Amino acid sequence: MVRINLLPIREILRKRELKQFAILSLVLLVATALLMVMTYLFFSWKQADLENERRVQAAKLEELKKKNSEIEALKNRITLLQRQVETIQQLTKRRDSPAPFLQAVSLAIPDEAWVVAVSKSGRSFSLDGVGLDNTVVVNFVQRLQKIREGFTDKQPFMDPKVKDEKPFFSDVKLIQIVAAPSGPGAGGLGTMSFKIVGNLPH
Repeated sequence: MVRINLLPIREILRKRELKQFAILSLVLLVATALLMVMTYLFFSWKQADLENERRVQAAKLEELKKKNSEIEALKNRITLLQRQVETIQQLTKRRDSPAPFLQAVSLAIPDEAWVVAVSKSGRSFSLDGVGLDNTVVVNFVQRLQKIREGFTDKQPFMDPKVKDEKPFFSDVKLIQIVAAPSGPGAGGLGTMSFKIVGNLPH
């Protein structure tokens, strides 16, 4: 009977199995490491992409906020302009009506001058009258020029210290002044007959 020693064969098979296991383990380790690296790179790229998207959306939000602020400022500006237009329209109606026109003229007339005729056509007007002397007539013209828009009985004239005040009359001129034998209320003294023209500004 022949006996065969199988121990060397078993040792060879065991070593082969260990070698295959080691190779398989190494492959699995490399694959796992590669998978981890790829997963890290993917999430890093995703994080960067999301961060970039966040910055884009934040910039859009800021732009919208800025536009909203500009729209709000524009609305406020339109409201202010509308109020100014309405105020100007009210002042224009008031200025063009006979009552304020005659009131402005009466406030400007000096004590030594008398208006005997008033003519108004559209925005143009003329005043005929007499004054005690040249100085009184010139003073009347200057007072007409100084009547302020939005005048009152207490404050009829423009204040040189106040900026942006507008006159009620424009282009006020003395176009005629001649000596007259006498005038109403002048006590029989020689007076100056005058003619003043002007406009109501647009």
